[in-house]
Amino acid sequence: MSFVHADKVPAEILGWGEELAAIRHEVHSQPELGFDTEKTVARIVKVLSGWGIENIDTELVKGGVIVVVDGERPGKTVALRADIDALGMDDTSGKPWKSCIAGHAHACGHDGHQTWLMGTLRYLNAHRDFPGRVVGIFQPAEEPAKGARAVVESGLFQKYDIAEIYGAHTEPMLEKGVFGFRVGPLQASCDYFWLSIKGKSTHGGRPHLGIDPVPAAAELINAAQSIISRKVNPIDTAVLSICAVNAGRYETPNVVPNEVKISGTARTFQPATRKLVEETFKAMLDNISRAHGCTSEIKYEHSIPSVINDEAATKAAVAVAEKLFGSAAVRPNIDPFMSSEDFAEYQQIVPGCMMRVGVRDEEHTSSVHSTSFDFNDEVLPAAVALLAGIARSRLEALGN
Repeated sequence: MSFVHADKVPAEILGWGEELAAIRHEVHSQPELGFDTEKTVARIVKVLSGWGIENIDTELVKGGVIVVVDGERPGKTVALRADIDALGMDDTSGKPWKSCIAGHAHACGHDGHQTWLMGTLRYLNAHRDFPGRVVGIFQPAEEPAKGARAVVESGLFQKYDIAEIYGAHTEPMLEKGVFGFRVGPLQASCDYFWLSIKGKSTHGGRPHLGIDPVPAAAELINAAQSIISRKVNPIDTAVLSICAVNAGRYETPNVVPNEVKISGTARTFQPATRKLVEETFKAMLDNISRAHGCTSEIKYEHSIPSVINDEAATKAAVAVAEKLFGSAAVRPNIDPFMSSEDFAEYQQIVPGCMMRVGVRDEEHTSSVHSTSFDFNDEVLPAAVALLAGIARSRLEALGN
């Protein structure tokens, strides 16, 4: 197998390439969901222990692994994070290592993420000539956006006095060997809503004898899009998507239903915009429902905030990437994404940077969350070199 930037990756790390790919294939074939990652955790522990890494904690965070590698002299603490859970979907990649579990698939690259973090910790453990310590966070439940919060609530950041955190994510929109960064907002916040509009059921030929919630729902769906086009500042970015509408029975076309249920998501970058979208949508629901003689209720859940990359941390990571691989391999100002990432929870506590690792080539064109997606093993050694380089560089810069 050929690996990207083979002439720039340290020979030691490059020599692990095939081994890392084999580990990744095993992870991919045995995906686990949410916090139920017992086999994944056991594999991580086995691999790291086999490489001589000793400070491994599987008790602090359910379904997660916390690893500490101490440098040879006192200093600050930098954390590196990889998500380890899979998605509840089928794997149609057709690879020899495709998922062995129906309805479970590593379709977001988390198999690659945990593998490159394992390789990074292996390298740092073998080369401890740096100050302070590195904390590796193998985080469960990123897909349901619950895992990072569990890590924060565990007290990990206080226990090790973590100063900064770095993470990397697979990106099939970038060519393999290209690394993407952005100062400031990179990924949107994520909110979900579930609502109902209630009327009074009646015969479809006698609508005047009931209260039809369907026209109210239709008006709300159309009106909601004016929040983005007429309420949000045009230079800001926001999305409000109605993703499910349920009313009545398809097999019964002559009955006005009692209720319409709607669910969806809102994505924003700025806290003020997040608040605006929520408040305006709730007001629209209430006013439109009452205008039609209906009642309404809504559950509006703030899932995770937006990923906002710290300027100093991000520029420092860009500098390491350019030094290692050259400026042609680095995109310092990629476009932001409306998808969300619970890495944002860590950035509420300490400065941090989420970066993107390009994996696209002729054989890897599928989007993440596609049933045909598969990670590109050719980027593993370069990603290991980058993460190790960032950790060492930041610890030297932060000093005591």
